[in-house]
Amino acid sequence: MTGATSSNSRDQRRFGRTGYVALLGRPNTGKSTLLNTVLGQRLAAVSSKPQTTRKRLLGIHTDKDAQIIFLDAPGVHAGKLELHKAMDKTVARVLEDADILVVMLDPTRDPGSEDELTAGLAVSSGKPVILAVNKTDTASGEDVSRSLAFYRQHLPDASVVQIVALERARVETLLQQVKTMLPEGPFLYGDDDVTNTSERDIAAELIREVLLEELRQEVPHSVAVAIDSWKEKGNRLRLDATLYIERENHKAIIIGRRGQMIARIRESAERRLQAFTGTPVTLCLFVKVARDWRQKKKLLQEFKLLE
Repeated sequence: MTGATSSNSRDQRRFGRTGYVALLGRPNTGKSTLLNTVLGQRLAAVSSKPQTTRKRLLGIHTDKDAQIIFLDAPGVHAGKLELHKAMDKTVARVLEDADILVVMLDPTRDPGSEDELTAGLAVSSGKPVILAVNKTDTASGEDVSRSLAFYRQHLPDASVVQIVALERARVETLLQQVKTMLPEGPFLYGDDDVTNTSERDIAAELIREVLLEELRQEVPHSVAVAIDSWKEKGNRLRLDATLYIERENHKAIIIGRRGQMIARIRESAERRLQAFTGTPVTLCLFVKVARDWRQKKKLLQEFKLLE
């Protein structure tokens, strides 16, 4: 995986269809899953719990005639915490930077207030829109029709594509539709570039993904992950990471009886980090209390959650 564009990449830039594509939708519609599937690797944290994505993630898909730069945004959500306000600002920035929007629909759930917010943001952006109906392998035809009818009230001119975000072959139609709508110009990144997000930030998200899977409903949303050190020694990578929580009683939940929970979190995270880096990983986890960090702008900046 490579990061920002190298000087050699800039000197040898190719031309074709290229531009920024925002992934927009209510929480858990499959935006991050789609990004991971298109890129062929795990960059974005994915879980069944809402608010998995907290900040913008850029992913670059390049083929012979196009370069699509995806912007994965937090799910559209009405929240009152400073963290939620920061996520809303991130969504606004993503919409501002995008050339087109891919609005993800989950027809297995009835449209609600978050869909109203999503549709409103798409309309107010003034950008071309593709409605990507996800989970068509499990949703009924009636579910798909109901979901589309809701969004078409607000976005009657939007293109429609049905996908299964988990399957590479079943997102190809979406990629082809995106290409037809992007402007022509020089590629902005090298052919081998996948993201401009640092390896440290991706590692922190992969650890948080494990926390979301392993912990109780109320705990993972109040956890922030910071990579304290990243050291390569021989053919092994040593990472130290701190898990910041808001309440002292959450520490006992994360550590678990006789340290069993944090050991399980560490082992699962090590496997994912090794798959990501291609290097054996030793992960050391620390747990610290940062009381009410989701309400404190200074800590949000420290955790890179405030743009």
